[in-house]
Amino acid sequence: MRTILTTVGTSLLSNAKRDLKVEEVNEHELANYLRRTDPERASAETNSLSRILREDDRIVFLHSQTEEGKFCARALERHYRSQGHDTELREVPDLTYAESRFKMRGLRSLVGTMIDLIRQERQRGREVLINATGGFKAEIAYATLVGLLFDVPVYYIHEAFRDIIQMPPAPIGWDYSLLADHEEFFEWINSDLRGAAEVDARLRGLPEEVRLLLVEEEGYTFLSPAGEAFYEAYKERLEQAKGVPVYLSSKARETHKAAPPDVRRLFDRTLDKLRARELRTSQSDRVRNSDCLVFPGGHRDERVFYFEEGEAIYVCELARHSDKSYERLIACGVRRETYRDFQRWEGQ
Repeated sequence: MRTILTTVGTSLLSNAKRDLKVEEVNEHELANYLRRTDPERASAETNSLSRILREDDRIVFLHSQTEEGKFCARALERHYRSQGHDTELREVPDLTYAESRFKMRGLRSLVGTMIDLIRQERQRGREVLINATGGFKAEIAYATLVGLLFDVPVYYIHEAFRDIIQMPPAPIGWDYSLLADHEEFFEWINSDLRGAAEVDARLRGLPEEVRLLLVEEEGYTFLSPAGEAFYEAYKERLEQAKGVPVYLSSKARETHKAAPPDVRRLFDRTLDKLRARELRTSQSDRVRNSDCLVFPGGHRDERVFYFEEGEAIYVCELARHSDKSYERLIACGVRRETYRDFQRWEGQ
């Protein structure tokens, strides 16, 4: 069972006016136009759907808040419902083209709406596809980005060849190191509306790349559409990795138990990230005097000495730079064969 998320533009209305040679088209005329016109000609949405639609597919039409966008989406929804498909209309908040100040906000809403729908449909056990042919180029670009980040195949009509192009889920992992290294900042900015001056103060000392995922509008700074997509994809990876078993040695458990509550929470965050293969791959280092890998790299205070066997992760030591425990362990050596009594860590 599949669900096709379809972005909707206004090509249906433009084509109907052109072919019918009229200035305005009402609902009845637009419905008749859809029934009588070859789908490859009627609109961008019908053209692409005609190439990928199956009998039992569910279609969700995502449209802007403009009257033209709503008008076209309603016509498409009724048309495909009359053909026996399960259909849904979803208006994207703030997505309008009347005022430029809404552009970033609307595109961010589009990203958020698509991510919510992907999660919702997957929870129902349905395969999700994105039909990104309709709408403005910016909408299509961000819909494609969401598909790549969330492993959803994206379909669109190539302008030059007029044929359907499928962009399959990316076969490579994305590098989420920036988000992992500055997770607290991204949680903070995404939890509430933040003033630009307040955000600038918190950005001091952070890499310039963090600012590239932000946008300022009307005195406030928030995640850009791309920032929203990357941050939500990062959280999705952490959620998907929760089932990866992590075992702590007796020494690691002692360190965890003896740590103050705030430090224990930081260790827990680090262990959560350790479960995600993309983060382990990009942020683990080999160090002298140890046959374990050390996670994470960079300038984090917390360090985890670990190794993998099969699908499981075995943590030999938890250490920190601030109390010199990391440096002491490097000096003494960390060898996996000296650690015993591993017990499963249940997470936060």
